[in-house]
Amino acid sequence: MSASKNIVIGITGGVATGKSTVVALLKKYFKYFTSADEIAHRIVKPGMPAYKRIIKAFGRDILAKDGKIDRKLLAKVIFNTPAKRKQLQDITHPDIILTMKKDINGFKKKSKIVLFEAPLLFEAGMEKMADIIAVVASSKKNQIKRFTKKGHTKTDTLRRIKAQIPLKEKIKKADVVIYNDSSLTDLKKSVKEMVEVIREIQKK
Repeated sequence: MSASKNIVIGITGGVATGKSTVVALLKKYFKYFTSADEIAHRIVKPGMPAYKRIIKAFGRDILAKDGKIDRKLLAKVIFNTPAKRKQLQDITHPDIILTMKKDINGFKKKSKIVLFEAPLLFEAGMEKMADIIAVVASSKKNQIKRFTKKGHTKTDTLRRIKAQIPLKEKIKKADVVIYNDSSLTDLKKSVKEMVEVIREIQKK
């Protein structure tokens, strides 16, 4: 890999494995970053094409009083019915991927190292968008503990975990695995080690 080549790093993981914390730590080292979750919020704002398609597919019962999509109400619908979850993904994934590619291409003009986060990186077939794929992993026990702390039930947590590709399968496909079952200090150390590896690769 030549020093002139851009490196795109895709970050993914499982439900409540600590992706957001890892991303926050990586942002201290790398400035140019885009997120599937952030894009998903942007494309479903009132008036956007995806917003209109979602309302057509799921009705107005998923709207909050201000007319915006209530993500909690929508989540109750899609995580109880796999067919509806796929329907939502079919509506949103093309727009998310297109927007993310535009973000990445724009960032490549400014930096040799670009990062993106996508919880459903493998599920959405986004592997080819990344030169390096980093998976943030933890035990199911810790996933449940973290997600229920956010106000979700254990049943809801397990349903969401089951809706994704098993974490062990994501680990097999990863170039880098960051385990988050210990302290924040240990996580910071793991992230720093990953940063050093990325920078060494970029020099080659």
